[in-house]
Amino acid sequence: MKRNFSTLCSALVLTLFVSGLAPKTAEAGLWPFASKKHIKKTVDPLTGRVTEMEEVNRQHSARITEIDEQTQSGIRAAMSKTEEADAKAIAAGHKAGEAESAAAKAYASVGEVETRLNSRLQNVENYKHVRTVQVNFKSSQTEIDEMTRETLDGLATELKDSKGYVLEIQGFADPSGSKQANLQVSRQRAASVVRYLAEKHGVPLFRMRTLGMGSANAVQDENGRVSSKQSRRVEVHILRNDTSQMASK
Repeated sequence: MKRNFSTLCSALVLTLFVSGLAPKTAEAGLWPFASKKHIKKTVDPLTGRVTEMEEVNRQHSARITEIDEQTQSGIRAAMSKTEEADAKAIAAGHKAGEAESAAAKAYASVGEVETRLNSRLQNVENYKHVRTVQVNFKSSQTEIDEMTRETLDGLATELKDSKGYVLEIQGFADPSGSKQANLQVSRQRAASVVRYLAEKHGVPLFRMRTLGMGSANAVQDENGRVSSKQSRRVEVHILRNDTSQMASK
């Protein structure tokens, strides 16, 4: 046991001398037999350095962990924003596609309407004026009388079961009243004729077009003077289609 202790002390002394930690005081000659107190004073600085390094390492490790967490948080935030931007881009793409589809449908619809309109316009050009039926009204009168009914009944009989025709119904007034009053009266007279033909004889409304002309185109007598009696009138112009195609199609 004593031999082992001496060997251990010798090894310790050698190690301390090599590392420069062996005491250089007068106690050096007694180093193998130095007190525990002296050994503790010599070893404590080493312990302090080790403890200091451990603390530095711990702080560095904590800082690294903190930086890593911040980095990961930043990455997650960036990815979240990227995914959100991608989702918005996809939604915008869908809306753009829907808008494009709606525009295409609108263009197609416009094309169909234009085609139908052109067809009807071309069809209108095929209508020719056949003749005009005239009915007269008393002063300030807008409702049709017995004589007017007989005239309209004869017209309706002529048109019964007929196809490919249009009635242009124009109302007039004499120039005795104001321009606005005459226009209103002329419209009411034309509307009375349309109402009678539709209610009494079932003439389709799409075959009748009306227009109030006011005191325009006043009728003159043989002396060139305006005839108020002849000017208070409704003219029914009969137009027929020269082709077999019906105007209502």
